[in-house]
Amino acid sequence: MPFQLFMKASNTFQSLKDQVVRLLSLYAESAKLTVAEKLTMLLSAGVILIVTLVLGVFALAFLSGALIELLELVVVPWASYLILGGVFILLIVVLALFRKALVVNPIARFISKLVFDREKTHLEK
Repeated sequence: MPFQLFMKASNTFQSLKDQVVRLLSLYAESAKLTVAEKLTMLLSAGVILIVTLVLGVFALAFLSGALIELLELVVVPWASYLILGGVFILLIVVLALFRKALVVNPIARFISKLVFDREKTHLEK
């Protein structure tokens, strides 16, 4: 009788050990999937940002050329270049002054949403 009790306890501990190992492997798999999802979102946002920046630079170049041509109808050509250069310098100064609100905060908000994704729990559903 004591041997059967020992065997039952041994089977129970082995079963408990197997369940804990399975649980840990499921947690590891979940972590891998979460990291893959977050990296996919981050990299796709990065690619969209790069493509948007490249297209924006081209658009800015064409619009600048058109604006210079338009200003040349009113002022001498060198003054139109100076005016447009001043506008760009003014935009750089505004961006530098408001860099936290225009650049840092949106990036921090995006990264924090990725990292601290608040999924609904079973109680909230």
